[in-house]
Amino acid sequence: MIVVEEKKRNKNHNMVLRGVTWHFVAKINGKKVKRALSQSITEARRLRDDYLRELMLHGDIPDRRPRPKEGQLFGELAQKWIDIVAKEIKLSTLEDYRYSMNRYILPRFGNISIGNIGYMEIREFVSKLDCSHKRKNNVLVPMRSVFKMAFLNGDIEQNPMDRIKNVKVTKPDIYPLSMEEVKLVLEYVSPRFLNFFIVAFFTGMRFGEMAALKWKHVDFKLGIIRVRETLVKRETGRPKTKKSVRDIKMLPPVVEAIRDQRKATMGKTEYVFVNQYGKPVEPMPTNFHVWKPALKKAGLEPRSLYQTRHTFATLMLDAGEHPGWVQKMMGHETMQMIYEKYYSYIKNYERDEGSAFMERVYSPATEKSTPDKVEAPAKGDPKGTQKERELEPAILTP
Repeated sequence: MIVVEEKKRNKNHNMVLRGVTWHFVAKINGKKVKRALSQSITEARRLRDDYLRELMLHGDIPDRRPRPKEGQLFGELAQKWIDIVAKEIKLSTLEDYRYSMNRYILPRFGNISIGNIGYMEIREFVSKLDCSHKRKNNVLVPMRSVFKMAFLNGDIEQNPMDRIKNVKVTKPDIYPLSMEEVKLVLEYVSPRFLNFFIVAFFTGMRFGEMAALKWKHVDFKLGIIRVRETLVKRETGRPKTKKSVRDIKMLPPVVEAIRDQRKATMGKTEYVFVNQYGKPVEPMPTNFHVWKPALKKAGLEPRSLYQTRHTFATLMLDAGEHPGWVQKMMGHETMQMIYEKYYSYIKNYERDEGSAFMERVYSPATEKSTPDKVEAPAKGDPKGTQKERELEPAILTP
């Protein structure tokens, strides 16, 4: 039995508005059926009338929704997408996409038709991933791109990734070293990497910037290091941001370390720092075979290699260096980043708030109590009456 929903017989009967799109609604054999019509009310009414005629003549309505193309497996579409973007993105980005696909995505969805992958399947997949929240968000990036390509190509009617949100990532606290701890690390670090870590601690350079550092970018005459390249996953490219392209002043320990490093690599390679094979240094081997052993020998708690950069910032700010200078040295985009990350290390942070203003503006006269009574002024004294003088405020220095 076919029952058309009874509604007030207005012009929009058997229609409901969901968002900006009108939908046809009816009950067919006891089941509620809904079909998207149009955002245009006029077009929606026309399509509604067509559905009602089909319903009266044939007892059913045609399904005009596009169906997934046969054979469009997620894995096949993922390979097509990779082939398209391979020449448009950095090698390091491409490798990360491939890692996410091969390690996490394809084992779950590779052999499933993309039209059969819905919101709940993706949501459950993300929740069960055995990795950090940051990696989960990285996994979602190529997934979104594949689903978007399929949607634009007409392989799927709706894109379930539009409703998948990133996982909330909590930024880890910085864990810098004190000056005493820096000295301990430099004492126990492998001699081959001693100069590397001196430069890291006292310039705040990123690992990729140091790995890409070439002798042509070291200017002893001006006493600066020109940061012009970065090396990530064996690929040389431009630094992270526009502000990252910068000139770094070489502090005395850095000058000494760079001069000493000339004996090891200048004339043998264009790179300032290389590994035992004469190749540019890489983060993973340096972290596991150099950095972590040095921390352990020094009796210090483990921390990431990136903490050398945080250490530079905290040492400089704690010594009273201007935050603007620290920002320039590190290549941060804004001063806000310095204050957000390192506010507690800025010199005088622990002093009483407002004390600098009080010391700068008020004269020592404010520390003296104002007498209750002051001698009356002599006749004709322009300073006013005794009562007026009793109410005089503390004297401000110009």
